[in-house]
Amino acid sequence: LHDACGDAGLRESRAVKRFRNFFADVDFPQTNPRLSVAIGGDDQVEQMLKAALGGLDPELGIRRFVKKGDVVVIKPNAGFSRPPHLGASTNPEVERWLIRLCREAGASRIIVTDNPVDAAEATFAKTKLGAVAKEEDAELIQPTADRFEEVAIRDGKADRAANEAFDTWPIMYAPFAEATKVIGVAPIKDHSLSSATMSMKNWYGLLGGRRNQLHQAIHDTVSDLGMMMSATLIIGDATRVMMRNGPTGGRVTDVKPGGELSRPAIIASVDPVACDAWCYEKTLGRDPTRLKCLELAERKIAARIGAGERRFGQADWRAYDSQGLLKTTTL
Repeated sequence: LHDACGDAGLRESRAVKRFRNFFADVDFPQTNPRLSVAIGGDDQVEQMLKAALGGLDPELGIRRFVKKGDVVVIKPNAGFSRPPHLGASTNPEVERWLIRLCREAGASRIIVTDNPVDAAEATFAKTKLGAVAKEEDAELIQPTADRFEEVAIRDGKADRAANEAFDTWPIMYAPFAEATKVIGVAPIKDHSLSSATMSMKNWYGLLGGRRNQLHQAIHDTVSDLGMMMSATLIIGDATRVMMRNGPTGGRVTDVKPGGELSRPAIIASVDPVACDAWCYEKTLGRDPTRLKCLELAERKIAARIGAGERRFGQADWRAYDSQGLLKTTTL
């Protein structure tokens, strides 16, 4: 039973998966805003989410992105076993209203999934993201070994000298296999290594394997993830912003509603780079021109745009503002 190819032959025989472009079939008008911000109160999550989505499309809202029969994957940040008020995870009420809006738009199946750093079952319970998924009849998919596949991040080998983190990596792919739409829902918070966790860093939660070793070149990794996932829609959760001691936090004093906005906010966008740049500046009060992953993501996504595989990915959110492509609503 000798195999002349050895282990290498076994690895090569397994098909490497690729994420599809989940924005490709969205008919998004060039004149519509690409970044929409809604600012409100603690008890106005529903109104803020609807206003943020309405800012992207005042006529259709969520129906611009989710159609009847869609299989929608919602990817919150459920990384750490912390209660919601500490801001380490996605606000469960944002998840709740997003599920309801997707269902109203006609989604046939709604999946909530993440691969927490802490024990998955306990984390989904402590963050209340699991309970909300159950209450809203969404399917909660937790990480198990059989749900991970080797996924290609790019064609060919990664060039470390060009700030490329990886070519393939084990990723929790199974929840996305039948998905037609993907929505990332990321809390905005401080991070000790990457400076911040926002929409692009949120995809880090899908990684399996020894993902802690990717922290050695964290900005290369975050920008690769921003290039890898072409989501249907990005939601920035700035209802409770962890201003310091991220990503785990642990103290109420680390958290400020809306961060520097001083009021809770929800951001909806079709451009993850611009969304992160705006959130980094307006909620965390930091200079996005000094955040390396934004510059790298813009460059990497630009190559995909040139190949016709992506549509939006720029770090200069002010350009959208000057072009009338940024909408702000205060409730």
